[in-house]
Amino acid sequence: MSKQRLTFSTLLLFLGLVSVSGCGGGSSKSTNVGNNIDNAPVLQVPATGEAGDGRLTEIIEYLRIESNLPALAGVLIYDGEIIELGVSGRRAITSDNEVTLEDKWHIGSLTKSMTSTLAAKLVQENIIQWHTTIAEVYPELSDSMQSQYVSVKLSELLSHTAGFEENLPSLANYYQDNDEITIQRQKMVEEALMLQPNNARGEFHYSNLSYMVAGAMMEKLTGQSWELLINNYVFQPLNMTNIGFGAPDIEGDFQQPVGHSQSGNSWQAVMVTDSEIADNPPVIGPAGTVHASLTDMARYLSAHLTGARGESVHGFLSADMFAVLHQDTSGTGYSLGWGINDGVLIHSGSNTMWLAKAVIRPQNNTAIFVVTNAADLVSSDSKAVIATDKLIEEIRKRASLVYGD
Repeated sequence: MSKQRLTFSTLLLFLGLVSVSGCGGGSSKSTNVGNNIDNAPVLQVPATGEAGDGRLTEIIEYLRIESNLPALAGVLIYDGEIIELGVSGRRAITSDNEVTLEDKWHIGSLTKSMTSTLAAKLVQENIIQWHTTIAEVYPELSDSMQSQYVSVKLSELLSHTAGFEENLPSLANYYQDNDEITIQRQKMVEEALMLQPNNARGEFHYSNLSYMVAGAMMEKLTGQSWELLINNYVFQPLNMTNIGFGAPDIEGDFQQPVGHSQSGNSWQAVMVTDSEIADNPPVIGPAGTVHASLTDMARYLSAHLTGARGESVHGFLSADMFAVLHQDTSGTGYSLGWGINDGVLIHSGSNTMWLAKAVIRPQNNTAIFVVTNAADLVSSDSKAVIATDKLIEEIRKRASLVYGD
């Protein structure tokens, strides 16, 4: 298995929320899955029901078993409140430890919206501006960087329109880099700015590297790591306390869920204590290394739901700042950390061992988050993609019966 684990390279993860038919009627039976992807048992299909009826866990259990996933989880938020949340499955196929409502889940590229939110906080405090250019932050690199990057603005980096490649070609080398993370990111910037542009400015090209450069710019202006900044400016103000970076099962003892990759027709648990790499190197942080509990994700999405409805979040961000975050100013279908589809904010993320998706619907004041600790993204009939799409659709239908469409 390759040691270089990169987040999704196409629009599939943040715009690929395909509407699929969901559940019907009946009840489910709790069953553990094995490690074979194709050995899911035949189950009775549970009724969709409606939000708040206490049956979400039953639906999650059914969809998990149907797709033979190690674990699956979901949460529905309405008007800033958690209406229902549920989990099903095991932390790893090699463990009997069941997932809990308090467990942490890797969210991959959903981290990008958090990095953009951090940028908004720093803009609001006049530490950086949306129009701040790379050369203004790195004047010492102006002569050595590619000419296209000199006048690239922070907002272009966060909207994937700066022209950067998807990933740093030497990213895997940073697994062995023992320098302080801020030093690593400054070295990364020097490499990135010498790369030939992938595309012209203004053209959309999804790029982890673009977000890595944006995070490094914020570090240089503040003298603090992106991890410390996002904790102080985003997580703490929103009371997100069950959150961190990298693979959540830090000690490799199944106290938290473990990510799984596809190996033939089987799932392979990727442990932090093995020679396998359980996440991307920390240098990629601003593009996708956060893990969080369902409750903390609900708090985060609630803030953006409030902002998407044209309101400020007291003590956090103004309505005007949220409007910048949620507006597709480049006409690409992407704002600053969010895909936009008919007023709905969407994004997904994966480090190839997890799959997380978020949907914010300001029209009916709801937000949905779903996640699984497995990903088979190379499959044309991905079990993880199908199951998470079905769960989103089921939660959406449950919500629409109570809160409208």
